[in-house]
Amino acid sequence: MATLDQWAYNFRNIARAGAGNSDDDTLGIRQIKFWIQGYRAVGIEQKTNYGKDINPQLVSDFGILELQEIDQSDTVNCQGIEWGCKIMKVVIPNLVDLPKNRALLFIGKIDKQTNFQKDDANTHEFVSETRFGHLITRYFIVGTTVYIGLSKKDEGIKYVNARGVVEDPTQLKWIEENEEGECVEVCFDDAVHQYPLTMNLFEFISTNIMQKELGMTLQTVESLLNNARNEIQTSEPQG
Repeated sequence: MATLDQWAYNFRNIARAGAGNSDDDTLGIRQIKFWIQGYRAVGIEQKTNYGKDINPQLVSDFGILELQEIDQSDTVNCQGIEWGCKIMKVVIPNLVDLPKNRALLFIGKIDKQTNFQKDDANTHEFVSETRFGHLITRYFIVGTTVYIGLSKKDEGIKYVNARGVVEDPTQLKWIEENEEGECVEVCFDDAVHQYPLTMNLFEFISTNIMQKELGMTLQTVESLLNNARNEIQTSEPQG
């Protein structure tokens, strides 16, 4: 994978080759990043429809997330309105719009392997009260909030791990250890961090931008992408 800056500059180099001497200087990196972001979400939806697997390179790990215990009504304290039952919640980033919340690939224990059972918000209460339902930790999603009903054996859990396909990877934040051994919050850096994108999806994005945003013909687009592929092959070291 490459950084977002690398993807954007790579696209600009490809597009400029087909722009001649016209307005290539107006093709700004900030605008290209905006297009990449939008068409990435469209491309992921198209390339994973009908139950196709999601490429692991498109998945982001949200790290260790702290759970918050709340009343199940999830109202603000000043209203003084409660349902009377406690539940845990955690807020996750906006996900790419995929059917049945398929963009959230995992939420579970911090071992990154033990997942929780997904429920529907409308039926969670009934399923959890069945004979075996209460033995399993279950969750449901409303917007970007994940509500988790911990089973008895999981009652002590205070942190969870989650991963998924986010709509805007540049908004991700996580905790790292600095040189002094302190935990610090790190924000996504377009020039440093790997941007979750595959070469196959990059070609889909490039084709759509050049055709729909830059008005290039399909023949021109295919020629530019073929030239780019050839350049990559010729630049690879010969074994």
